Amino acid sequence: MGEKSKLIGEYGEKSVENFLKLIGWGEPPRNIEFSCNKDVHEKRTHGIDFFFSYLSPLTDGVLKRICVSVKFTDKSYPNSLSTKFKEYYDDLAQAIDCFKYSPELKELNGIKGYSSAENIGLLFWLSNEDDESGDVLSKIENIQLNSDYSFASFYVVDNKRIDFTYNSITYVKNKYQNSDITFFYPDTGKNLNPTTKKNYGKVLPIEYINSTLLPFRVEDTQSKKTSLVLCTNDGFELGDLKRLIGLSRELSKSWPGEIIICFPDYNELRHSKDVRNAKNSFEDDTFTENVYVECFNDNFKTLQK
Repeated sequence: MGEKSKLIGEYGEKSVENFLKLIGWGEPPRNIEFSCNKDVHEKRTHGIDFFFSYLSPLTDGVLKRICVSVKFTDKSYPNSLSTKFKEYYDDLAQAIDCFKYSPELKELNGIKGYSSAENIGLLFWLSNEDDESGDVLSKIENIQLNSDYSFASFYVVDNKRIDFTYNSITYVKNKYQNSDITFFYPDTGKNLNPTTKKNYGKVLPIEYINSTLLPFRVEDTQSKKTSLVLCTNDGFELGDLKRLIGLSRELSKSWPGEIIICFPDYNELRHSKDVRNAKNSFEDDTFTENVYVECFNDNFKTLQK
């Protein structure tokens, strides 16, 4: 049983390792063990599966230090999520508490040029089962957790979120094969320094890691034509499309040659009329004529276009 659990865990870590490469986090240090420095934890050591740090493109002068824990099961998610999630949360939160004071962090912290650092927890809670139980996040968001720990934020990625990010990136890469594809970094009101400001880059910010919306900037390597691609994890709705068209106009500030809004379930036959209605609700038709709607989950129905 122990050997099988180890094998399952290795499959989980390999999946996350490849995912981190996909989102621009490269090959971060992994399997880091360090001493516990708090008696209340009742442990000798802690461990984290991966560690990644970067200067935030969304907030000036902030270093993001991310401790990653991977929990992977060959079975479905448990029916009662609360107990297991609290266990995983406490384990990673305690590790962050001790890691931020550890010599291991000092050895890894080679980035300079920041004014403050944020310690962040990232839990990948994944299942090998392909079923409708993959949306864990919506079921645990109201669970009462121990507030004694000190960290800036804590993110959870479940099957639904990792599939969305993976499918979105794969779709964009397949569609724009001769292009430079980057994540778009919008103005946040906190990234104003012109000497450090980046409008796009290869690193997926932690704030996007379980978001329902991913923005991409695509530049054709030959024509230099640029496109803004917005992928949403929400199903197609007329109201949501109008909101995303408005958001894309706000984000783009007229730089892209075209704007592609992608839903997981867009169907040309069923939804094309709604697309026309949504575009007609905007007065500036010179903008909306360059707005297109597609499905990022490929199947034969995408051949309707």
